[in-house]
Amino acid sequence: MGNCLKRNQTQLQQNQQCPKCHVVFQAQTSALLYQQHVTNCRVRPIQNQPVQSRNLLVGDVVIEPNHHPIPNPNPNPRTTPHYIQDDFQNRKQKYYWCKELLPGSKIKYKWNKKLSPPMPAANVSEMLALPWVQIKNSEFPIKQTWFRLQLEKKRIPWQQGAETLSVNKESFLMTTLNMYKEINWHKEVKVHIDGDKVLDAGGLLREWANLIMKEIIHPESGMFQLADCEDVSYKINCEADTDEHIIDCFKLLGIVVGKCIFERIPLNIYFDRSIIKHIIGQPIFLEDIYYYDRQLYQSWDFLVNNKFEADDISEFFVIYRQSKGDYYELKKGGQTIQLDMDNCQEYVNLCIEYYTYISVKPFLTAFLSTLYSIIPKQLLSLLEPLELEMILYGTPFIDINDWKDNTDYKGAYYRTHQTIQWFWEILEQLDQFNLAKFLQFCTGSTRTPVEGFRKLESNRGNCSKFCIESVPFTKANPYPKAHTCFNRLELPMYETREEIESYLKAVIQADMDGQFGME
Repeated sequence: MGNCLKRNQTQLQQNQQCPKCHVVFQAQTSALLYQQHVTNCRVRPIQNQPVQSRNLLVGDVVIEPNHHPIPNPNPNPRTTPHYIQDDFQNRKQKYYWCKELLPGSKIKYKWNKKLSPPMPAANVSEMLALPWVQIKNSEFPIKQTWFRLQLEKKRIPWQQGAETLSVNKESFLMTTLNMYKEINWHKEVKVHIDGDKVLDAGGLLREWANLIMKEIIHPESGMFQLADCEDVSYKINCEADTDEHIIDCFKLLGIVVGKCIFERIPLNIYFDRSIIKHIIGQPIFLEDIYYYDRQLYQSWDFLVNNKFEADDISEFFVIYRQSKGDYYELKKGGQTIQLDMDNCQEYVNLCIEYYTYISVKPFLTAFLSTLYSIIPKQLLSLLEPLELEMILYGTPFIDINDWKDNTDYKGAYYRTHQTIQWFWEILEQLDQFNLAKFLQFCTGSTRTPVEGFRKLESNRGNCSKFCIESVPFTKANPYPKAHTCFNRLELPMYETREEIESYLKAVIQADMDGQFGME
């Protein structure tokens, strides 16, 4: 157990680290708790030397490869939102979608529908009192519930007032950049669009986040570029400008991502795996490069897993920087150090560190500093990469049967009403792309949480199922109308299947960024 753990000792005399999962136990922690954890830890030891084996100072943010436990929280949070109460009060069998690696693979994954485990505590207070170490080794639904409870302790109740973010419809990004530093993002934030009478009850915030992400990711900004991988995801452009405006945009991006996590808003845009690893403070390995650049991954994988002669590969410990027209030495004297079988692993590790950290350091600094101001990095370190992706993005597909099973009806409509049957028949014929567009029209988001449609929310953590409400059909306004704040669709009472199909498809083909029928 190390020199600091003596026989019959009841408390640790100095910080101790689990050799398997790298959780750090603080001095004065129960020695018995530490011994029990090491004995029962289910995390397998890391076999390969991580790229970042030291703390990396990123501006005022330290990206730490180790997980740090959070002290036991105050067991009396201000309020418990409905979406969490349901986890304890509703004893029905519930399912969730889980993103898991395929057996024997470090790269490929699949989505599995799994039964949610029972909560390890009878109520919120008992749940909050559970130790960080126990939660770290729990299944995702338990981990997510504890994670959410911790965030709720940071929330400033809406009764204490809300923040207003006033933006111009023609310049969303610039007007947001002028205001975001003045806002307390742990408060309820209401987005007000200049000249618009629509009041925000959560839907406009989702739409605003989506629009800001789109502008920042857009190729014209020069901040991100498409990652060379199977999925459509984005990596930081190492050749982006480092002027004050671009750095400010990265800080704003950290705010948007942090607020989306805080408010449980699924992102519509994927980040590459290296960014995910930086967020949770985990080291980046060769397999993570598969989601950054497949060509680099294949080249480096060949180097570390095959035998070759030094004369076969004329490479040195340098990287050519096209934008600057010079060579960057991966280590001192790199221009004279030739790649060979003995140093190829070191070469690959240094290349990974350069591409995913050193070359993007100022941008990563800005992004993480503001993200951590909303979501503490200690809480984020609780998660594994795929788990953070599940929280950030929800599910990448729409289960139409789950949608139907979790829909309420108002007015003249009911489940077997003829117009409702036509409605679902038309949606069943749509592909996933158009289903996502229609879901965005109705809710402000293209995705659902991993728990599916039963966990759709309005504002303030209230569960709000998708609802279809009947309204009279008029030629003056024959289109469906969405109230994204409440996940409600006003569907006119069409007389024929052809009518409803025509108007539904017109809505789907229209601009989904707040320009057509959304409130």
